[in-house]
Amino acid sequence: MAFNPNYFIHAGNVLLLIAYSVRDILWLRLFAVAAALITIPYFVLQPTPLWEAIIWSAVFGTINLVQSLLLIRERRPVKLSDEEEEVRRLALPALSPRKVLQVLSIGSWITAEVGERFIEAGKHVEAAWLIIRGKVRVTQGERLLGELVPGEIVGSALLLAGVPPVIDASVAEPVRAVRWEVGTLQSYLASNPDVRIAVQQHLARDLAGKLQRAQQSL
Repeated sequence: MAFNPNYFIHAGNVLLLIAYSVRDILWLRLFAVAAALITIPYFVLQPTPLWEAIIWSAVFGTINLVQSLLLIRERRPVKLSDEEEEVRRLALPALSPRKVLQVLSIGSWITAEVGERFIEAGKHVEAAWLIIRGKVRVTQGERLLGELVPGEIVGSALLLAGVPPVIDASVAEPVRAVRWEVGTLQSYLASNPDVRIAVQQHLARDLAGKLQRAQQSL
């Protein structure tokens, strides 16, 4: 009894039906790869090989295979460094490690020594800093308004207000911080709503803490 090549096309279509029934995009792509590969023998075993169909099946299979590998790489567990984990603990506990790395990738780590200024009165604020270690002193003229500590953001209120500052912010103790350019951060948050929500929540907590301290100092 001769083998019927139609079995290959039937098997490929069954795999496509399974692919369209799964919810996980990775499994959909893997089944699509298998379907493309298993239909190729059908086209090869025709009296005259169907080269156009063979080529297109190979193209679709290759595309889905590459996308599957990318998805597998994206889903691999991410290990944060101690400093990166500290950022997550202090400011972004609701985000996955991978998302935390994305947020950090659009910023830069900085180290500042005592006396360095982050904000100067009258000068437009173009960046925000998340303090990881150290302290930043906030003053207005000769008046001490308070100190910012790990987990707090230098320039948060000014960024929301969008006006030149009337205060100075300088390093009181050696600082390790993450710095973000305002424009870059806003563009990233606009296209990543889950991160935007997490950042807004931290900003709200940050500002509430500063207001509470300001009221207590009155």
